[in-house]
Amino acid sequence: MKEELSRLVRDPELEKLGLSLNTPNLFGILKITNNELRHSNFLAWLLTPTESHNLGSLFLKWFLKEVFSYDLINWASEFTVDSKNLTNVQVHREWKHIDILIEHDEFVIAIENKVRSGEGLNQLSRYLTRIKEHFPNKKHGFVFLTLYGQSPESESDQADYIPIGYDTIKTRIEIVLDVYKDSISDKVKFYIEDYLLLLNREIMKEHESIDLARELYKNHKNAIDFILEHKPDRIAEIREVIERTITHHGYELQTCNKYYARFLTKKLSGIIPKTGHYGWKGEESFLFELEYYEKGISLKFVISPGNEHNRSVFKEIGKTIPNGRKPTGKKWLTYYSAPKKVNLLNDKYEDEEEVVKLISKILEDSEEAIKFMEANILNRVQDFE
Repeated sequence: MKEELSRLVRDPELEKLGLSLNTPNLFGILKITNNELRHSNFLAWLLTPTESHNLGSLFLKWFLKEVFSYDLINWASEFTVDSKNLTNVQVHREWKHIDILIEHDEFVIAIENKVRSGEGLNQLSRYLTRIKEHFPNKKHGFVFLTLYGQSPESESDQADYIPIGYDTIKTRIEIVLDVYKDSISDKVKFYIEDYLLLLNREIMKEHESIDLARELYKNHKNAIDFILEHKPDRIAEIREVIERTITHHGYELQTCNKYYARFLTKKLSGIIPKTGHYGWKGEESFLFELEYYEKGISLKFVISPGNEHNRSVFKEIGKTIPNGRKPTGKKWLTYYSAPKKVNLLNDKYEDEEEVVKLISKILEDSEEAIKFMEANILNRVQDFE
């Protein structure tokens, strides 16, 4: 394996790939390549005639020509777009949870943007109802924007939503750049070209770097598979942020691992008996435990297996926790649990600040219970063996 890895790192094609990927890109630098919110923000910026790109309604016009070319739009066609006044069009973000809403004096177009995630339960039908109720006197159009132009899952939604892929967005942006390149400022051109690079390389997978990567994989499959087996994963990356956030809130980390961040308050860290001989690596008899995994996160107060006398003291304290619970388990006793259903693999949590906000909120919501446990343990210190 060492020899195969050596051949890989000495392959000049790897250097070419590195140079290609190292081309500075604003969206890559900001780590928003697969973030639906950021894609919607950028598209809304391009669609808004009064925005700072100074393109006016150019991109909006080309986008509407695509939408109006579908049979589902029976009140307009691509041939009528040029005759419409688009200067006063308003483009809304997250209007009643709809990703992008184009509002014209005569019509509204709702766009649901799905870069990586799937449909929510009855999500599209709910949005359709909201639009029709809120804009009863306007014509309506509904767009389901996905990577490859997939149709909605249900037949009823397919009867209302126009499926458009990111290849269409890419083509329309290329048209705007090509036709109006002489009138676009260098700064705006830089932003749009960077977004095109993102679409080609990260979204549509149509870029010279993709071909290079495939060729390298074919020539060095074993070495690359070995690297992939040992690459860092998202949970491991999130772990660093979670542990750092806990420390920032004034707590001291104890025995931790990939899915559990365990801690004590500063006052408790030196007095908790290390008599949990059958439990954690640090043999702590009690810890606050933040359990996190792909689909959820939960803060718990846990007593470990070990010295039965000390366990009984912690049990007595645990029973008095406000809004506490009967302990679960036999060896490991949990007297408090604050679960939160959240998908940590969601694009949203690629933004480190979103992880910090989530963990901070969980800690703050349980702060009273943590202080209660701290005070009661301090009052019983003399009872520990």
